[in-house]
Amino acid sequence: MNNTFLNSWYKILRNCNYDNTYKMAWAKAIVEIALEADYRNIVEMYEITLEFIAHKVIKYYWNQTIFFNLIQGSNPLKPPKILTLTKELIDKYKSLFLMQPIRFEKVHHLLTNDKVLSKHYTNTIKKIITTLKADVSYRFLNIGGQKLEKIYQYEKGDASLFIRKQDLKTLKDNAQQIFDIINYRWSLILETFNSTPRICKKVKIIDDIGIRRRPLNRYIKYLDMDNPNHICFICDLRIESGLLSIDHVIPWSYLYSDDLWNLVYTHKGCNSAKSNVIPEERFIRKLEERNKRLLQTLSLWKNSGLP
Repeated sequence: MNNTFLNSWYKILRNCNYDNTYKMAWAKAIVEIALEADYRNIVEMYEITLEFIAHKVIKYYWNQTIFFNLIQGSNPLKPPKILTLTKELIDKYKSLFLMQPIRFEKVHHLLTNDKVLSKHYTNTIKKIITTLKADVSYRFLNIGGQKLEKIYQYEKGDASLFIRKQDLKTLKDNAQQIFDIINYRWSLILETFNSTPRICKKVKIIDDIGIRRRPLNRYIKYLDMDNPNHICFICDLRIESGLLSIDHVIPWSYLYSDDLWNLVYTHKGCNSAKSNVIPEERFIRKLEERNKRLLQTLSLWKNSGLP
C-alpha cells in the first residue's frame, strides 16, 4: 500500500472548502472507478475520462435529489451548475414518463436508450464535463494555494486524467474507509446549507441500492380512529374511493422517517400539489390538534382492552 499517496488523498478530503460538494462527488467517482477497473489490462497508468466521472457524479446528485432534495451549495439563489443540470434532467424524465423518478441505477437504461431522454442526457453529460474541467478537475489537487503532486496527472482543459496503477489499487484496497470519510465530509458540508435532520444518515443511505419508501398501509387502522370518514387534511373535503392517499405533513425527505404523528389522509391530487415543501403554519397547528385527539383516542382504545 502506498501510504504517501493515501495520506495525500486524506489531506485533500480533510481540507476541502465548504462552497459546494463538487470535490466530494469527484473523489467518490474516482474511488468507485478504482473498484470497477480491470487491473489485468493496466500496464503502468490508467486513463479515467471526465465523461466517465460525469456519469458517476450525476448518479450521486440524482439519487440525493429524488430522495432528499438536499441543497448542495452555499448560495441558495445560485445552486451549483451540476445540481441544476441534474434537476433539469429529472424534470425531463418526469415530463416524459408522467411519474416520480426512481433511483438512477434503475432508470439508466431509459437515459441511454429512450430517443428523447437520451438526447437530453447526452447534452447534460457534456455540460457537466465542462463544469468539471472548469471547477473541479485541477482544483481538486490544490490545498491552501499549493498543488499536491503525484495524485494523478491532469492538465487543465484535458478530457482525461491519468493515475498510476499502484495508486489506483491503493484506492481500491481502501475504498470502504475512503467512502466513509467522503460521506462524512459530504455530510459536514451539507449541514452548512441544510437545516434538515439526519443528514449523515441520508448521505450514507444513498449508497444502499435497497433504499426504498416503505408502504404506509399499516397506519390505516390508527388513522381511521380519528378520521373514519376520510376527510382530506388539506382541502377538508371527503375523499372518494380510489382517491385516498396517506401524506407526510412534514415531508419524508426532511425527516427521513414514517411516524404516525406526521401522517394524515389526503386526496392524491392534494398530496401531489403540496409537493416536497415544509407546510404552512396553519397546517402545523392543524396537525397538532389532530395529534391531541388521536393521542386521546389511542389512550382510550388501549385502556379498553380491544384488539
